[in-house]
Amino acid sequence: MITAVSLTENNNSYTLKNNYASVVISKKDGYITSLKIAGDNQEYLNRSYIDANGSKVGFHAKKSTIIKNTNDHVEIAFTDNVLNMDWEVRYTMLNDTKGVYFSLKLDHKANYPDTQFSEIRLILRLKSDPFNWLQVEDNVARYLPTADEQKNCQIMGPKEACKVKTGEVIHKYDWSIDALKHDVHGFSTKNGLGCWFVIPSMEWKNGGAYNRDLACHQGENDSLQIIYMAGSHYGAGDEYPKKGEDWSKVYGPYLIYLNKAESPQESWRDAKAVAQVEKAKWPYSFVSQPGYIKEPRKVTGKLTIKNPLDNSIFKLNDAVVTLVQQESNTESIPNQQWRHYSFWTHSISGISPNFSSYQLRAWSKGVVGEFILNKMVTVVAGQNADLGEIVFMENRVGPIAWEIGIPDRTAMEYKHGDHFNQWGLPYKFPQEFPNGIQYYIGKSDYSKDWNYCHVSVPGKGANWNFDFTFSVAANSSTALSVSLNGATLKDDACVRRDGIRGFYRELEFPLNENGFKIGENKITLNARKIGGYNNNYQFDGIINTNHDNNNSNNNSNNNNNNNNARNNASCWSVSLGYPCCTNNTTIYYIDDNGNWGVQNDNWCGL
Repeated sequence: MITAVSLTENNNSYTLKNNYASVVISKKDGYITSLKIAGDNQEYLNRSYIDANGSKVGFHAKKSTIIKNTNDHVEIAFTDNVLNMDWEVRYTMLNDTKGVYFSLKLDHKANYPDTQFSEIRLILRLKSDPFNWLQVEDNVARYLPTADEQKNCQIMGPKEACKVKTGEVIHKYDWSIDALKHDVHGFSTKNGLGCWFVIPSMEWKNGGAYNRDLACHQGENDSLQIIYMAGSHYGAGDEYPKKGEDWSKVYGPYLIYLNKAESPQESWRDAKAVAQVEKAKWPYSFVSQPGYIKEPRKVTGKLTIKNPLDNSIFKLNDAVVTLVQQESNTESIPNQQWRHYSFWTHSISGISPNFSSYQLRAWSKGVVGEFILNKMVTVVAGQNADLGEIVFMENRVGPIAWEIGIPDRTAMEYKHGDHFNQWGLPYKFPQEFPNGIQYYIGKSDYSKDWNYCHVSVPGKGANWNFDFTFSVAANSSTALSVSLNGATLKDDACVRRDGIRGFYRELEFPLNENGFKIGENKITLNARKIGGYNNNYQFDGIINTNHDNNNSNNNSNNNNNNNNARNNASCWSVSLGYPCCTNNTTIYYIDDNGNWGVQNDNWCGL
């Protein structure tokens, strides 16, 4: 039985210890230097550190303070000023903690200069021998190549991919995780000695519910176990507190959990069970770090989505409800939000936000669209907010004529989608589809005949054709709705970093009935010839509907997020050596300069 926790110190370090674990923290920089489990002399760590912006700057404690030291609770704070922000790192061990809790608070005061950061992370570099079993999801786990097999590996494309001596290509992004349902990742030995990040909530993560980021990967003698408190690998963007802005945020706490089981698989299952226990405790009552809100709070209600054609109710499958705050009066909310916290659940009966006003957004598998409540949700201290039934109407202009895929914000249902986190899949496209995609509605199988990503073959591009048949002449206009994961409107690195969902976009293309004929018809989606194998996008679903003016949807609650903005400002690209777009208004890329289009196989400014 775990009965007490103790704190000892010398000139160089603090040691937090209970009857289960021992954790040593350096006074010099605030890093963990030793992790051990009681009754086992195996050292977990080679080293650990806290840094920002890809190791360009790091946290090195200037001061340490013992916050609490009792038989039940030991807590130590380390402080530094990095990137014009005050950082406070805290380590907490309770008498029953099977490891140690970590949290970080960033504080940018109004009189501090402008700053900018893209990444903030805690990295544990475990001993790869024996900690060589990596696991980040139930179905994403493996033994890593040995340190010797990894040495002098051949760099592939992109540069993070590495061909080891066995001939296998390993790519650190193959073990990235999605924030939406994630709660555990880490390493184990073959005998079941495990080290896991147990994360009861990721409400602090920039990019919100569908953000993806690195978690674990190889490093020769090190097995890297990482948690990104801020990350931009999948398009979440930089964070940039400005002079005059008071901004602060608490990341965590989350648990560095140490365990011992019969096997790596048992170690993983145990960590998953502990995650559920930790979630039930959230928000933690033991936290005293300023800015952390631990008062119980909850938003409840009932989510209903209806078909506007017949007012029938969709049976919701894997629905998601989020509460998000606007970045500012001039900035949008999801995907690149960072200033505030965001909250999400798979039902509307379990969101526990901080006290403020939020925008409610919802979506569901099998239903097209993202639905936005037309009023703000206010959460007041000490009160639960019951929203009652919230009814949205799907944005549908008419009955579905045909569709490809499943609206679920992933490309998992397509070819390779069930093993997307595997290096090199885009390179297979020219061999698997030498003539591009030839998809026949009613005959083809999208799990075999539609690739998980739309590949741009260098110098060639790639045409994706889908053929369909009208048995009678169309008597009204039709609309083609395309929902894209990782649309080229914004680079989110989803494909080149082996992801399966990127920034979500809904695009609708009206099709005039005069363009169709009785018999076979063809629609072609073109990929540009410039770019490359890793500069692509993914389809969520493609739906063709017959428009009926009598069934137009004017419901004010239906606020689908289309993100089809166009930049009509005067052309700016000439000064950069690129022409203006003269006959094309499609946005293919957005950067700090502006919106880019493609014309005559060359970039042009919009």
